[in-house]
Formats: sequence, C-alpha cells, structure tokens
Amino acid sequence: MSFKFKSLQWRLVSIFIMLTIFLIIPVGLFLNIQVERQNYESFKTSIERGFDNWKINSDSTLKYMLDYLSVNKERNAITEFAILDSYRSYTVINKSNLNIEYSSDRYYNDGDAGGQLFLNEILGSRNFLDVLEGAEKGDKNKKVKLNDGRKYFDYARSVILTDGEYILYFRYDSEAWKETLAGFNRIILSSLLFSILISLVIGYFLSRTITSPIVKLMHRARRLAAGEFDHMLEVMSDDEIGQLTMAFNFMAQNLKNTLMEISSEKNKIETIFNYMTDGVLAFNLKGEMLHINPAARKMLQDKDMDNTFSDSDNFSDFSKKYSLNLQLDELLYRDVTKRREININCGERILEARFAVFTGENKKPEGVIVVLHDITEQEKLDRMRREFVANVSHELKTPLTSIKSYTETLLDGDLDDRETAVKFLGVINSEADRMTRLVRDLLQLSSLDNKQVKWNMKEVSIVNIVKSSVNKIKIEAVNKGHELDYFVTGDIPNIMADRDRMEQVMLNLLSNAINYTPENGKIHVHVEVNPDKDDEIYVKVEDNGMGIPEEDLPRIFERFYRVDKARSREMGGTGLGLSIAKEIIEAHGGKIEIKSKLGIGTTVIVILPALKSQETEKIEFLRTV
Repeated sequence: MSFKFKSLQWRLVSIFIMLTIFLIIPVGLFLNIQVERQNYESFKTSIERGFDNWKINSDSTLKYMLDYLSVNKERNAITEFAILDSYRSYTVINKSNLNIEYSSDRYYNDGDAGGQLFLNEILGSRNFLDVLEGAEKGDKNKKVKLNDGRKYFDYARSVILTDGEYILYFRYDSEAWKETLAGFNRIILSSLLFSILISLVIGYFLSRTITSPIVKLMHRARRLAAGEFDHMLEVMSDDEIGQLTMAFNFMAQNLKNTLMEISSEKNKIETIFNYMTDGVLAFNLKGEMLHINPAARKMLQDKDMDNTFSDSDNFSDFSKKYSLNLQLDELLYRDVTKRREININCGERILEARFAVFTGENKKPEGVIVVLHDITEQEKLDRMRREFVANVSHELKTPLTSIKSYTETLLDGDLDDRETAVKFLGVINSEADRMTRLVRDLLQLSSLDNKQVKWNMKEVSIVNIVKSSVNKIKIEAVNKGHELDYFVTGDIPNIMADRDRMEQVMLNLLSNAINYTPENGKIHVHVEVNPDKDDEIYVKVEDNGMGIPEEDLPRIFERFYRVDKARSREMGGTGLGLSIAKEIIEAHGGKIEIKSKLGIGTTVIVILPALKSQETEKIEFLRTV
C-alpha cells in the first residue's frame, strides 16, 4: 500500500473521511448548543414560575422579602425559584447604590470590601445592566465568561418595595451541566473515530478499484517517456479503463516508430546547429524563441550592456535591446523570398544579422530565422585601413604642399634673393626630413607587423640602456630647463633584448616626456623589480607635464593618434612613436601601460621579463641634471 497522500487514491479516501467529519462534528456542536439552551430555558422557566407565585408587592419591605425568600410558613420561596444546589444562586442588590443586601452565591464574600469583587463580576453581565438601565427584566440567553475561566447563565429582575427599588440577580453556573456535556462529547468523539476508521477502510478499497488501473497506466507512461516502447499493458476489462489501456498500447507502438524517424533527423540537425560558427535564432509567429545555438548565445551575451540578452526573450525584446526597429509582422508578411540584413552593435562586437522567414507544408509563414555573423574584426580592419589611408594621406599632404609652394615660389624668380632662397630651401629640407621620418616609421611598423624584423637578442642590462638613453637626451632637457633624474632601486636582473630597439623605446618615451612637459618641469625615471613578482622589471618614466585626458587614454597607442594634433606636428612627431614602442615591447614578451591625469602629469610603465640567473646591477642613484 502506497502512502503518497497526493495520489488520487488517497484524495478519494480523504474525501470519505472529511465527509464523515463534516457530518458528525456539526451534530456534536448542535447537541452541545442544545444542552446549554435547554439548561438555560429550564433555569429561566423556574425563575419566571417563581415570580408568577410571588407574594411580594410594593407594600413589602426589604426585610420582609428576604425573610420570604429564606423560609415561609406556607411555601419555601427558594424552592419556587428552583435554587436547590450550589450551582444556582440569587443576589439582592440595591438599585440606587448597588449595595449587595444579600447573596446565596458561594463565591460571594461579604468581608471583601462589601463583596466589591463579586459586584464587579455582576456588572459584567448584560442582563444585569439592562435592568440597571430601566428594563423590567434581563433574560437574554447569553453566557457570561469571567477572567478565571468560569462561565454561567444569569437572569435579573427589578423589584419595587416601600423602602426602595431592588434587583434580584440569579446565576446558574455552567459546571452544573458540565458532566452531561462531557458524556455527550465522549459519545460523539467515539462515534467520530469509529466512523473515520470505517470510512478509511471502505474508501481505500473503493478508490483502489478506480486508481489501480490508472497507476499502471502512469507507470507505463513514465517508462514510455524514458524510451521503453516494447512493454505492453494487459487489458483487464471492457469498460472505459480497458479501452483507455488499448488506446495507450496502440499509441505507444505508433510513437515508437515516429520517434525513431524524428530522432535520426533531429541528431543530424542538432549536430549542424550546435557546431555552426554563425549564430542562429528561431522565433515562432507569436515572437517566442524556439531555438538558439551556442554561437548565438555567446555572441549576444555582453557583460557591459545594461540589458543583456536572455534565452527567455521574445522577438520584441530582441529588437528593442539591439535597436533593430523591426516588427515581426513586417518580416512575416512581406515577400518570403526576400531577406533583410542589419548590422547589430553588441557591446564591442559588430554582428551582421540576416532575417529570413521559414514556412510550413502549406507555404504559410511559421516563424523567422535570424542568422548572426560576427564581422567585428572585418569592420575593425576596414576602419583601421580607412583611418590609416586618411592619416598617411594627410601626413604626406602637408609637407608636400609646403615643398610644392616653396618650390614654385623659387622657380618664379626668388632664386636671385639668396637670403629668401636659403630660407625656403631650409623649409623644403625640413619638410623632406619630416616625410623621411614618416616613411621610416611606416616601414618599421610594416616590418613589425609582418614579422620581418631581425632581432639581435642578447643578454643586456636594462640599467645601462636607461642610463645611456638619459645621457643622450639630457641636452634637450637642459635646453628646456627640466630636472631629469633616474633611480635604480635594488638588484636589477639582466634581460634578453635587442639593445638598439630597447634604447629606441626609452628615447621615444623620454622625448615625449620632455616635449609635453612645460619648461622647468621634472622628469623621473625609475628602474625596479616588481615587489609582487621578482621575475618582472618595471621601468617608469614620470613627468609633471600637461597630462592626457582620460577619454584619450584607451586610444593612445593607436597609429597616428594624437591628443594635441597641432602641437604634435609642430614638434615633428609622426604619431607612430608609441605604436612602434608598444610593438617592440610586446616582441620582447613585455607590456607597456600609461597612467595620466590632465594638468598633473603622465607615468609610462614598461614591464619586461627578467633573467633570474644573471648578475644584477648594484643599487645606485644618479642625478644628471
């Protein structure tokens, strides 16, 4: 027997049990209410019958009434009100001052401040308050509950005597019928438990006749879902469940044949779909996503975007997130033979999206397929090619224009004026030198790009390279009034490098620091071992010059990129120095970084791999200027 209480069988059993409970419990509640009501009616009737035989009138006094209630020669008045035990009591209260004149209640204590606590209990009665407010009697069937848990019924009636108006207050304690109720409740509880047991047994066997065939079908369905198509269920009857079993067996056989065909085709398609380098997405007519392959998921996920693409997105979300301005209906109900292509900017990627409608057997549109092709590198190369051609053309155009104009001026007759001719020829020579530098730098970059540079790699001292570079350029620093220092901290290992190329890098960095630092500036060069990695050497070139704007830092190593284009050209720069330096440093297995703040200064950090086993330079400090 299974104890899975969520099953249909146990739900049916539970229904039987709940029906039993819902039938017996109301009966028990009704009997409890009726017992209490009957006791109250008996209590009320006995009191009203007593008042019907009442011998007291408005000419009587309080003393006479109390004597009459206690003992009467003709009749016992207490017997008239059926106050025969400790559960029933009466109390006489002066209506004008609420003084308790007499009480037969067992809880009344005359020594307790005149029974004040007892009076407070009486004041909680609605029947008493009704009479106190002017009603002739209070006989509402309302149980009074005290703070200590005691419950009772009460009855109040006003009596007018010659010496004042009084209230007769009767009380009937619930303990009087407590045992009767307890007996009823025990009978009801026993009946309830017995009924539940009978309902459980009958409900179980009745529900089992219904659920047993269903359970077998359920287990068979699970095995069918797991791929077991060969097992057939036995048909046990000709009723609806037996017919359902036959239909299920027939369905299983047909499903087996169909799935074998589908599985073969599905495996072929999934293999192609998952291993495509292009991304593929498919949406149905409602815009819901049907398929997305790993390539598309990778292309569309970008951590830097505020709204990244998720597998739960529909076509509208897809169009909105990537600003396609496309509606699904626009694609579905146009000429299905036509395709549409849109470029998508996805973070740093540029994707070419091709939209095509796929149709069903009746040639009606059933959805849209989106094929994504990553053209980021292609676009980047095209942009770099365009910028490179434009920059080279611009860099060559300026000196050529100057040479052309000055040459034409000389040819027009200024050759006779020697001073003017010499000045013009000097400009022509300067512009020719500028073109020579540009062509030289371009040839060097081309050699680096095409891996045609012949490196003369040797074990060299980076300290000596820095020292030599500082000495070669110190004249330029002196001419601008700069303070040029270099520091060597710690034992610096040697490096494997092409000395000339490395010196070219250092001269370029020092030259930039001098050129872009106002007069009387400070330039410091530090050589030290990385404190976190002893196999890395740091060369830092720091200045307090004009600095570089934060938005220009990511592009500082691009070819022909200048922060201040006019100033760079005035100083004879080609805009290729840092690009060449970066290529050389990376060819040596290192890297170069720039930190700068506008108006504060710039720090260039060259990180090079060290040779651990070689002798190192000693600590030194040299101040050259």
